[in-house]
Amino acid sequence: MNSLDKKNGLKGLREKVASLPGSPGVYLMKSAAGKIIYVGKAKNLINRVRSYFIGVNQHPPKTRVLVQEISDFEIIITSTEVEALLLERTLIKHHAPCYNILLRDDKEYPFLRVNFQEDWPRVEIVRRQKSDGAYYIGPFGSSRSLRILLDTAHRIFPLIRCSRHQFSSVKRPCNYYHMKTCLGPCHIPTSRDDYVTLVKNALLFIQGKNSDLTALLKERMKEASSAQNYELAAMYRDQLKALDEISHSRQSAIVKNVKDADVLGLHQEESKTSFHILMVRDGRLIGSDSFVVDSLVQGEAEALSDFLLQYYESRSLPSELILSLSNETVEGVNSVKETVRLILESLKTEKSKLPNIEVIFPKRGPRLSLIEIAKKNAKYNLEESRRLETNKHIELELVQMALGLDRIPKKIECIDISNLQGTAIVASDVCFLDGKPAKDLYRHYVVKSVEGKPDDFASVREIVRRRFARAERDQDAPDLLVIDGGKGQLGAAMEAASEFQSLSIPIISLAKERGDQEASSERVFFPNRDNPFALLPGSQEYRVLTHLRDEAHRFAISHHRKRRSRILHASELEEIPGIGPSLRAKLLDVFGGVDGLKRATLEQLLAVKGLRESSAIALYARFQQGDE
Repeated sequence: MNSLDKKNGLKGLREKVASLPGSPGVYLMKSAAGKIIYVGKAKNLINRVRSYFIGVNQHPPKTRVLVQEISDFEIIITSTEVEALLLERTLIKHHAPCYNILLRDDKEYPFLRVNFQEDWPRVEIVRRQKSDGAYYIGPFGSSRSLRILLDTAHRIFPLIRCSRHQFSSVKRPCNYYHMKTCLGPCHIPTSRDDYVTLVKNALLFIQGKNSDLTALLKERMKEASSAQNYELAAMYRDQLKALDEISHSRQSAIVKNVKDADVLGLHQEESKTSFHILMVRDGRLIGSDSFVVDSLVQGEAEALSDFLLQYYESRSLPSELILSLSNETVEGVNSVKETVRLILESLKTEKSKLPNIEVIFPKRGPRLSLIEIAKKNAKYNLEESRRLETNKHIELELVQMALGLDRIPKKIECIDISNLQGTAIVASDVCFLDGKPAKDLYRHYVVKSVEGKPDDFASVREIVRRRFARAERDQDAPDLLVIDGGKGQLGAAMEAASEFQSLSIPIISLAKERGDQEASSERVFFPNRDNPFALLPGSQEYRVLTHLRDEAHRFAISHHRKRRSRILHASELEEIPGIGPSLRAKLLDVFGGVDGLKRATLEQLLAVKGLRESSAIALYARFQQGDE
């Protein structure tokens, strides 16, 4: 676009801005190709959007780059600022605009889940937080550390560990009861209120609120002793002793005058921003987390606001947020505090009060010392990230050279087909960005064109055709597409690709050497070339391509197993007289799927409207027999 076109384009955008309302809402900036490149929220749409196109030369350099790319924009009006904030977060996740901070949190952070609506609540480790009315804690930074912590909690607090099915079907208390690490409510008369109290105490311990828990246990021990319930008092005494021993053995740094806080330091260089979070609980530094993200236009205040918006979407807020801005201005501080206020407003429900969270920008004392530690770690993480990026860039350059590609393959995808005797045929499409797995871009496909006898070539043709159609529609084509298979699979992929003349995506296939060759022999097949290229075991290109292919295979197999399991269980239901398609669907809906149906008691099955007694008994017997 020449300077005259830019001037005319800017004039047209300013004219469009003049008709905007002064309402809260979200604005979406678009490129000349119609792609959404930036999403923002506004208290007043006309004022916020107008600011981009007035005094362009006075904007920071990064913002000028964004404005030069804007060809059009659209808005979505909301009723409140909170609605705008929630919508902004959703749209950023959906469109992944290149000028927004994208917190690609693809680490598998676990949560703890407790459903207090159950008769006997369990403390369970789960991978996803759902809106199911249960109580969640997390996410936790390490699955291994969480399991150790939960195991320690089980040793102190005698909680139920067995599954719901085991609990309902056992004939005598298990060994945990005899070891005094479970109350044995499956067979021993137990007060539910006392048990729920144990669960809540265990959660206080897991959250690191040991001083609160110690005071509570001492109070409960005195109450039990006064009521001459000496067995209960002894249990509280033992818990206090175990808690004291664990508290003294933990090697966590003590922080003066700070009880419950997240300390967030950031460091910016060029197009990158690094965030480092220190977690202080009960006056102890218990852990940290770090993220390095692309930030093409944001200053520190806007970057910090965007980060907080995404980071606390699935995490609980502490009592204090200790933050820092190197170029601290009243406007920047107020902008960040306003974001935190909106996040809190978004968490508020009719039944809950607004949490009391203090946002602090310290000038001295222990909080400032913590900020300095967080900032040093943020800088180090950014430097380490750049070093690793350099190494990955070299790896991808070697892949480019080995395969004779026109450009460095920053985005590589691999398609793998999985089936067993023609049943539950599925495909996986995994994606690596800059040599690293981008799990939020992984996709599963169910093969529709092949039934009965397996046909890898037809399956590959279908999936490549569907992937290219999406690439043409969404403009998200990879730099290289790898097919798991040999020359035949590659030919099928090329046949499907030939239908999309507007796309030029390099395609290869990767297969192990046939015969009694060593397992590490890998061959790359190229279109229009008879002989494959053998990868050198241990080379950089070997590691990149085999890691990609193995990940695609793992992802396909996992989906295939789940789908085949559903098919097998569905066929089991079909074999039971009196259970037709509508009733099968109803049963799966009532019990939340096959697993829930397997755990159902006979009484629960009999309570389902439309299910005859004989069918309920047959269904219960089938699943009980399958669990033996």
